[in-house]
Amino acid sequence: MNILDIGVDIIEIYRIKELLDKNPRFLEKMFTSKEIEYFESKGFKAETIAGNFAAKEAISKSIGTGIRKFNLRDIEVLRDELGKPIVKT
Repeated sequence: MNILDIGVDIIEIYRIKELLDKNPRFLEKMFTSKEIEYFESKGFKAETIAGNFAAKEAISKSIGTGIRKFNLRDIEVLRDELGKPIVKT
C-alpha cells in the first residue's frame, strides 16, 4: 500500500484508561492478538495502548477513509527490535 497523505491523531490517555476499566473487551475489539501481546509485555500501560490507538486513527486518516470503511483491527501497529513502529494492514 502506498500512503499519499499524512494523518495525525492525538488521544487523551485518561480516555483509554477509562475504556480499559469500563470495557474488558475493548482490547479485543480494537487490537490484534500481536498488539495485545505487545501491550502485555509493557504491563498494559494506558499510554502504550493510547499510542497504538492514535497511530491507527492517524493511519486511517492518511488513507483518506477515516475509520468508517474498515475495522481498526485491520491495521496492526507493532515495533521492530529498536522500538520503531511498524504498520501492517
